[in-house]
Amino acid sequence: MTEAPVAHEPGTGHAVVIGASMAGLLAARVLAGHVDRVTVVERDVLPDGAEQRKGVPQGRQVHVLLARGIAALDRLFPGFSRELVAAGAVPFRFPGEALVLTKAGWVDRRAPGWTMTSASRPLIEATLRRRLLQLPGVAVLGGSEVIALSASDDGRVVRGVSVRGIDGGEDARSVDADLVVDASGRGSRTLHWLADLGYPETERTQVDSQMAYASRLYRIPEGFAADWQAVMVMAQAPRNPRSGYLLPIEGGRWILGLMGAAGQHPATDEAGFTAFMRELASPVIADTIADAEPVSDIRGHRGTANRLVHYERMPRWPERFVALGDAVCAFNPVYGQGMTTAAIAAQTLDECLQAQRRWRLVGDLEGMARRFHRELARRNRDPWMLSTGEDLRYPTTTGMTAGRILRAQHRYLDRIEAASTRDPAVGDVYARAFGMLERPTTLFRPRVVAAAIRAGRAAGRPATTTAGLPTPRTPAEQQQEVRA
Repeated sequence: MTEAPVAHEPGTGHAVVIGASMAGLLAARVLAGHVDRVTVVERDVLPDGAEQRKGVPQGRQVHVLLARGIAALDRLFPGFSRELVAAGAVPFRFPGEALVLTKAGWVDRRAPGWTMTSASRPLIEATLRRRLLQLPGVAVLGGSEVIALSASDDGRVVRGVSVRGIDGGEDARSVDADLVVDASGRGSRTLHWLADLGYPETERTQVDSQMAYASRLYRIPEGFAADWQAVMVMAQAPRNPRSGYLLPIEGGRWILGLMGAAGQHPATDEAGFTAFMRELASPVIADTIADAEPVSDIRGHRGTANRLVHYERMPRWPERFVALGDAVCAFNPVYGQGMTTAAIAAQTLDECLQAQRRWRLVGDLEGMARRFHRELARRNRDPWMLSTGEDLRYPTTTGMTAGRILRAQHRYLDRIEAASTRDPAVGDVYARAFGMLERPTTLFRPRVVAAAIRAGRAAGRPATTTAGLPTPRTPAEQQQEVRA
């Protein structure tokens, strides 16, 4: 039987995206350049503006767009970053306009770094939805859920989905599609759908540092002035697993996010929240918000384990169906990689579809899905290693253990952090790797390795920990050097 075509512009056919997550919205944008119609099926009835929604349980927590993520969004939606800032998002230089405390001290603010964009999750999503729905042929089917995949009799080719309203008031109906994308996040049903089609189970990896969040909004006091815009107090793993981020967002507000790993979770009551804040490695956040007015309740969030489904290892995979975003690879959100990796996944899908167009006749998607999952696995490798590698510093982390090689990497990264407190060139490489502008391998360039060696020698012995390293300068001392 001849398959319906999927082509690059001018485009024919229909694609279905499951989930209006960031990954789903970005995938829909890519597909709009390959097919006539794109339908996004979403359980929530989507709001018109920047409002919290049930389908994003982490929506009240801290969110930032890393440098690589904002660049990808600007490529997909030209002018997106300007529009987001016009709506109230706050750009600032990282680390030049941020106080960043690592295990080794304050990161040198003389590093050129990059521009970080801070906003609430609802504002980011609302801006993205508005741009997406301006495209011809794109529609959202809200208040609906996908309950099954429709496929050929032998299960080799997915031909659409079965959809029903979440209120149960209507029977399931079939929606035909030439390509189906699962972007439904951590709650993805893909494993169950594949089992229903006769596909074997695949490998899964989970690394859980038992981290939890608690966040609150504050009004920035009138007349507040500082030579920084954000504060990031990192965990002092493994001895102090508490982190705190204070970031500016739209509406003249700060969002304060407290995170605790290894089972040491921030409380959501007033006294417990304040006590946890005071146990961070620096009092700067607690001192800053001491006179700020809270403008929200304290909101907690769990379910932060790193989860990876190895779809690329499956011996068989159905044609015309792919999964991406948290449905494939979900990270501990404390490292801020989620939205950026979603953008990278969308770009990967675009590249695979364009390559298919070059290699095959219009409408022939044979093999594309499997190639996409292999390429996606390759591109997820670096952020996965960063997130899980840091989480494995805690002996209570489950799912994996830190072996000899990883422990050696931890010792080396401790030296890099120590060097970044005094050397702006090292601080810049560190910042660019954090922003996913550079691969982690850049931390092993000769110039950086030499700085790490010097940091170790400064301690008078091999730097197996950061103990004994030179006392890092305070942010004020660093800023005096910037002015000089």
